[in-house]
Amino acid sequence: MPKRLRPLSGLDAAFLYLEAAGTPMHVGSVMLLQPPPRRRHYDFHRTLIAHMRERLPQAPVLRRVLREAPLDLGHPMWSDGPMPDLDKHVQTRRLPAPGSLTQLWRQVADLHADPLPRDRPLWQFVVIEGLASGELVLYSKIHHALLDGQGGTALAQALLDVRPTQPRRGSSKSDARPAQATRKRDLAATALRASAQQLATLMRALPMTLKVAADAARGAGGLISRLRDSVTLAPRTPFNAQVGPQRSFAVASLPLDRVKHVARHFGASLNDVVLALCAATLRDYLLRRKALPDRPLIAAMPVSLRAAGNAEINNQVSMVQCALATDIADPVERLRAISAATGQLKREVASFRGLIPTDFPGFAAPIWASGLSRLWARTRIAERLPPLANVAISNVPGPAVPLYLAGAKVQHYFPVSIVTHGLGLNITVNSYAGWLEFGLIAGRDIAPKLDTLANGLARGLNVLMANSE
Repeated sequence: MPKRLRPLSGLDAAFLYLEAAGTPMHVGSVMLLQPPPRRRHYDFHRTLIAHMRERLPQAPVLRRVLREAPLDLGHPMWSDGPMPDLDKHVQTRRLPAPGSLTQLWRQVADLHADPLPRDRPLWQFVVIEGLASGELVLYSKIHHALLDGQGGTALAQALLDVRPTQPRRGSSKSDARPAQATRKRDLAATALRASAQQLATLMRALPMTLKVAADAARGAGGLISRLRDSVTLAPRTPFNAQVGPQRSFAVASLPLDRVKHVARHFGASLNDVVLALCAATLRDYLLRRKALPDRPLIAAMPVSLRAAGNAEINNQVSMVQCALATDIADPVERLRAISAATGQLKREVASFRGLIPTDFPGFAAPIWASGLSRLWARTRIAERLPPLANVAISNVPGPAVPLYLAGAKVQHYFPVSIVTHGLGLNITVNSYAGWLEFGLIAGRDIAPKLDTLANGLARGLNVLMANSE
């Protein structure tokens, strides 16, 4: 197998196939940055390009180019490319006057709705100028086929600094070189070999999987009944609809020490409190619209399958369901119910971790998987089947200290994630320098004014704080 060709796993490739349904599968972030002091003519765009040129050797994932398998013999492959054309990957936009935050979030939503072109490395940075506060803005997006949340953290470590380091002086012109041609024979051989290896791995794992299943089945309750009991149908909400081409976006920042205080007081985890805050604002939002179901909303939450010490930049995640107890009016009782539910989830994930697949053979997968995605969108199946979740909620730990990018201090670091048909709302949060930074994204036709939901997060925290004093 040529060293510069890396076949995608089934899980990584699935994010490419899902785009056939018309929903882009990239994740991203929005950074608000403070320019360096005493630099009157600081050009962040050009400085960032020089910075990226220095750091790209530490971030080889940003040079990977997608290669399709000939005749769809297997999953696509990553090819190690040369230095990308940074003038194409690092772009600029300017907000119209007056340069408000509302205009900024609308611009981010519009940028996030556009899919990444597949004829170059699957990432993009956009410097957004014209914010009235004078802060610099960097919006970034990178395809989910490249990495998961923990992989994104590793990538950020290569690009960000703990002190204001400036790139070395030098030309900022792009030094992109044409990619070396990859022979179709190499692509075909790599695709066939990878598909055969994936099938062989699956077959080798089958006896152990059956043994784990048999052992679990002999345990209390039996595996089948435990699996059945762990899957819940969610009530239908306005968020469980077909997603249109446009997006809405909103943010919230909450003091991390206040959230930790609530967690300690009630004997809950930080993630339990995050879920309770999301539950509180979702409950209020749906109550005002007379659309709150009698049964609790269900959150889809990613769980990492990454082994300790595994630093590979790829996807090693699965999803679990968590009831948000939105049928409980009392906020403290709601938090306690969520904490009990997450405790049960941790035990279930520990039991089933060895049974969760992260790969599947790629024979003809680009045809049948993409075809299923197109069928899913065209027939609006997501609006006909009972939903498994109402909202996606993800919580990713982040750096505890302020970071710098190309000499500029990162003031806020908001995540931007993915919505799909039938799951039109996503709330992602990461911790950063003493704050919890929430990024909410939705289909614009599903939730056009997400600031209502974002503002409810702070109100929910104030209520829990009042009950903890």
